[in-house]
Amino acid sequence: MVREQRLVVASVIILVVAGALLIALRVRNLHGSHLSRGESVWRLAYDIDFPLGVSKRTYIAIPDNTACSRVFRETFSHHGIWMDILLGTRKLARDAAIVPIVGRERAHFTAYFDIHVKAGTENGPVVPEPKPPAEEIAHYLRGESEVQSDSAAVSAAINQLKIEQTSKGGILAAIFDYCSETIVQQGIDAPSDAAGTLQRGLGTTLGRARAMTAMCRAAKIPARLVVGFVLDSTQNAQKHYWIEAYFNKNWLPYDPENGYAGGLPASFLPIRRDGVNLVRTGDSTAYTGRYSIRRLPFSPALGVSPDNRIWSVFDLTKLPLGMQKVITVILLLPIGALVTAIIRNIVGIQTLGVFTPSLIALSFVQADWRTGTAVFFVVLGVGMAARLILNKFKLLMVARLGIILTLVILCMVAAVSILDYLGLTPSASAVLLPMVILTMMIERFNVTLEEDGCRQALTVFVGTLAVALCCFFVLRIDALGRLVLGFPEIHFFNLAALLLIGRYSGYRLAELWRFREFT
Repeated sequence: MVREQRLVVASVIILVVAGALLIALRVRNLHGSHLSRGESVWRLAYDIDFPLGVSKRTYIAIPDNTACSRVFRETFSHHGIWMDILLGTRKLARDAAIVPIVGRERAHFTAYFDIHVKAGTENGPVVPEPKPPAEEIAHYLRGESEVQSDSAAVSAAINQLKIEQTSKGGILAAIFDYCSETIVQQGIDAPSDAAGTLQRGLGTTLGRARAMTAMCRAAKIPARLVVGFVLDSTQNAQKHYWIEAYFNKNWLPYDPENGYAGGLPASFLPIRRDGVNLVRTGDSTAYTGRYSIRRLPFSPALGVSPDNRIWSVFDLTKLPLGMQKVITVILLLPIGALVTAIIRNIVGIQTLGVFTPSLIALSFVQADWRTGTAVFFVVLGVGMAARLILNKFKLLMVARLGIILTLVILCMVAAVSILDYLGLTPSASAVLLPMVILTMMIERFNVTLEEDGCRQALTVFVGTLAVALCCFFVLRIDALGRLVLGFPEIHFFNLAALLLIGRYSGYRLAELWRFREFT
């Protein structure tokens, strides 16, 4: 006993000292880091209001990583809105898919994106990739309502070009020179479509970009429009438009307004490709969108470190945002295990399984709590009812669990389809509850019910929900998620605490209350 006690104490001391040293080393490296020459950090802010009565699904294009920039932090606030993050088709954009909540008077969407722009001169191809499939090439050669590649004005403009060679490169250069030098830049009263811009010889920024897109497509050069921002501090950021033409096995950017051909400065931030609208609604619903850009002073607290540092390998904040979210969930699980251990071993509340409460809590953290609660009780109700019915068949455990899981999933799919029909589609994370864990919890509840009676089974079940609720309130703290992602060494202290709790053999608080009459 004494030997084990000394071993635990020594292990705790080693873990605490190792964790403190690693955290101190990371903090020292962060404070010693600085941006390289030409690098910068920016914050792009969205502030979008939707009017009364809006009910259609809406897609808001949001920034993604490019060859010269990296979104290292994003924050969303959406009042009166369901929201989920989707990847756009053909890898052209990320979308925040939103559905206003029925009964809410107004819907408001706010988002902040912290962007690290890398050092360098003009970037090369924005999206280097192999040759697109034939159907995609055809998609970028077709005419559109505002990009009239088959109109007489486009044909006349191409005939005016003095092309001395028939190579794709020569044709592309001649089209760019025509759109950047011949077409006059005008304000909002000028044409914004390709045909009108070419007919009058003047147009808006969008009109000139559409004109070049139409001319490229008419010359059998695949081209697509790009909408984004030029990173420059302003409280009223305006959208900027340019094009990408597929040439020499790459999508090359061209900006007729500013004269950039084949490459853009790193300050050009594309938001959506193959489109000009940052907000796409299902109808003609009007909305008010405001955008601002602000340059951030460098600080170690931003979590930005240069790529050339050897210890950047251990910097989890350099992972893509989607992977960061997954890693954060994984790193939060030991914190949930610690909370569960404290409540079980010190408070004395019993649960159905050791990790079940923390897994349920993490599911609610990643989902909207309303749909998460509904999904949880649907799963629970269907599972328990199925378990009671299956008792009559006297099945083996594995087959019984498989049947319960199948019935639960079928009910979940039906519920999601009904919600979608009613215009209340929940986010994907709302339905990704740990189905197997809940199924096992149902099985354990029924086993407890058979062995210890209804009262004990209900007591343990309520205890599981109570512990899950405690874990939820701890794990939902955003600062805690950022802390474990930035300093994963904090789990050395978590291990030390679990060792100490594992050696605890005193009275539990629940036992003091249970035997209060004898004290």
